[in-house]
Amino acid sequence: MPLLFPDAPDAGAQSSHCAACHLAGTGCVLDLRDAPVRGRQTSFRIAQDNLIGCAFDSFVPGCEGDPDPDRTFAFYRSQAKANMLAAAGVNFPANGARAAFVSTDVQGPAWGKVAGDMYEILEAAALWNAAASWNQFMATGAWPASSTFEQPARSIATPMRRIAIVQLPRGYDSTRLLTPAARATYEAFQQSLEAHEMQLRLSSPDIVGLRIPDPMPAGYAQFMQPLADLSPFNLHRLQRAHADIEGTIEGRNFLFAIAVKTSTRSDRLYQPLFEANVLKFIIGFVLRGSVLRFHVHMEDFEGANVRGAYTAASLYSLMLGGDFARAVDHLYKAERPRDTAQAILNTLPEYAI
Repeated sequence: MPLLFPDAPDAGAQSSHCAACHLAGTGCVLDLRDAPVRGRQTSFRIAQDNLIGCAFDSFVPGCEGDPDPDRTFAFYRSQAKANMLAAAGVNFPANGARAAFVSTDVQGPAWGKVAGDMYEILEAAALWNAAASWNQFMATGAWPASSTFEQPARSIATPMRRIAIVQLPRGYDSTRLLTPAARATYEAFQQSLEAHEMQLRLSSPDIVGLRIPDPMPAGYAQFMQPLADLSPFNLHRLQRAHADIEGTIEGRNFLFAIAVKTSTRSDRLYQPLFEANVLKFIIGFVLRGSVLRFHVHMEDFEGANVRGAYTAASLYSLMLGGDFARAVDHLYKAERPRDTAQAILNTLPEYAI
């Protein structure tokens, strides 16, 4: 069922769809009143993947097929939330002694987590599609006419410069992407630190940009085509693509990493700085890779000195001497999926290798 746009189905059609979805077990709100979670006062739970699949089953926000690709992340989330509340109102009315569902049942931290995850997923999907446009241009020499993205200035078509933009799950062991030889180099470094009771682990950023190896391994063919929508099948592709390319990456294949944040709490601002410094040192020094760029994308900068926090220097650049660089190369206010993806797309011709 599409988002509740002005031209969406009438209320009766919406109610019928939500009721059928609930009966099929694919509803966006789950009833926990008869199966409570131990230690929690939770009566209902948001089924995040079902919610996204329902709201975006016909397009990826900001991309081909979107009736208005200039809309904001906040708009898409608010519309998905409106779908969810409407569905819960249909499926959980007052019944005997049981009160009807109210919006506060899925507000607060529950919605906050879903909203943050959705923000990252929508960005990752738009970036996937931007990379697909780039890869089609690299392969054919013609920018795809169907793309909502513009061809970056000074871009030259060559199959050697295809790219995969991949979302990584929380807590993922990024070394699993490495070739056996590269991973052995990393593990040897870790073993030497452990001998001194120390460690410096490779962190897992939210999104990474990787130069596709040549010849292209089979797991990368999917990045040549855009995601048509965020239905369950394509959402699974987006979230599991990292598993298809494990064991194929060397240090030189890492181009950039993106930390996607919705919170500007001052105590959370420094996590990306740590990630950036560790990634740049391990990829540049330990793995003898390329000069990694690190981006931080936030929806707003209110509530903390965000710009000031990200003037911190890259420790790796200070070690090398010469040209100094910041740990976070680019701080970007990510308000719209299309604009965010285009901003990354425009940087691709700048990479020398």
